[in-house]
Amino acid sequence: MSDQYNLESQEAVHTNVENEAVSLFKGKVLTSWETCNSFITEWARKRGFNIIKDRVHCKENVIRRRTYICEHGRNYETNSEKETSTKKILCKWHVNASCPKLKNPNSAIFINTIVDEHNHLLNVDAITFETEKKFSIEMIEDVKFLTQHCKMGSIAQMKYLEGKYPAHPIYKKDLYAIIRSFRPTTMSLMSDATQMSNWLDSQKEKDPR
Repeated sequence: MSDQYNLESQEAVHTNVENEAVSLFKGKVLTSWETCNSFITEWARKRGFNIIKDRVHCKENVIRRRTYICEHGRNYETNSEKETSTKKILCKWHVNASCPKLKNPNSAIFINTIVDEHNHLLNVDAITFETEKKFSIEMIEDVKFLTQHCKMGSIAQMKYLEGKYPAHPIYKKDLYAIIRSFRPTTMSLMSDATQMSNWLDSQKEKDPR
């Protein structure tokens, strides 16, 4: 009877330790900001929403306080009269974390506040899908090279990426967005042309021949 009690007690302790490791609660301690960022991000995704890092307070180039909010937090303000869709719908969910300077020799991160309230539905499947289709750093570097150096169009890039990453879902909309980020805009081209023109003018002033 005593052995069975001890075994059940050990299992209960082990279960509590596991639950604490994967739980987010006030007073939780994490080893670094990087660990804190990763933990809260994954914790949120498993519950069907994404988080973004919001306010941050630094002192002597050290992050001392940081606030994490739901991607649906804040409010979207625009002067446009057109109807627009936005993720910013004033969701209240947020977490405050800190790295106290005093009595904290290991620079541990403490969870101080948790407001676990949402004004929208949580969707684990949607978050999982979004995460799985996200381009990796290597894929983004490939698109950058193919766009800037090979001048390759979107169709050719799609075929290239599908061949190189057969297990990764690739959607045209995502690829188009990344390609656009690496193509020069009209404004940047105008700026480059202006700079070149100014440089030529300065050279003429130095040598009017």
